[in-house]
Amino acid sequence: MGPLALVAVIAAIVLAGCARSHSPTIQSATPAEPQYAPGTLSGTEQLVAQGASLVVSYGCAACHLPRTGSSLGPNFTSFAGHDVTLADGRRVLVGLRFLQAGLEHPEANEIRGYDPAPMLSAIRRTGLSHKPNRVAALAAFIEQMGPEGG
Repeated sequence: MGPLALVAVIAAIVLAGCARSHSPTIQSATPAEPQYAPGTLSGTEQLVAQGASLVVSYGCAACHLPRTGSSLGPNFTSFAGHDVTLADGRRVLVGLRFLQAGLEHPEANEIRGYDPAPMLSAIRRTGLSHKPNRVAALAAFIEQMGPEGG
């Protein structure tokens, strides 16, 4: 499944959950239409879906997803699979290991051209560096958004 298709599926799931949680249940006197369950998500797809949810709940989308204007952080849709220059001059490929290390220890992987303060503050606020399962989910989502994800 390509990254855009996966994001569309995740958005549909999230929106369906939002609508379901605020809508009353309507009982019908006529026989119900058969309900078809969507295909089961693989472990990786579940991890990516969890990461997408965290991107929204943690507020990462405000700085890292496409929008008009300048970006406070690297754009997730063009980040993974590319080389970046770190503040210390090293060039690294943004892959799963780099993403996980950056989420666990962002001060060690500051990217040249971006103010590290918002990211450092977000990591402290969420306690993310002490939540390896969430780090794995976020890294999986970010990697899926890049050109190598699909």
